[in-house]
Amino acid sequence: MSEVIGHNGESIVFDGVTVTKFRHHGKDEAARNPVSTFREVSIKEKTSLFGKPKSPRQFDVLLIMSSIMSLTVDEGGKADIESLVAQIRAAAGR
Repeated sequence: MSEVIGHNGESIVFDGVTVTKFRHHGKDEAARNPVSTFREVSIKEKTSLFGKPKSPRQFDVLLIMSSIMSLTVDEGGKADIESLVAQIRAAAGR
């Protein structure tokens, strides 16, 4: 099982069969999707009003499956989400 923890107590968990989004530090399941519905991932760096990267750096992640899961992570979380997506792609056969 792999878990990526983002800001505001949100997380995305991959158990090998499904991908689940949790809120409130794992107390509220927001969405659960079978790995076969994976379509794509988008990772975009958050910037300030004037286009400069935030300090510390933050990234908005959109995991597009049968539902769209979003998460905001720091630099360490970005590496974790890239690893998680590689696992999802392998499980989905892509």
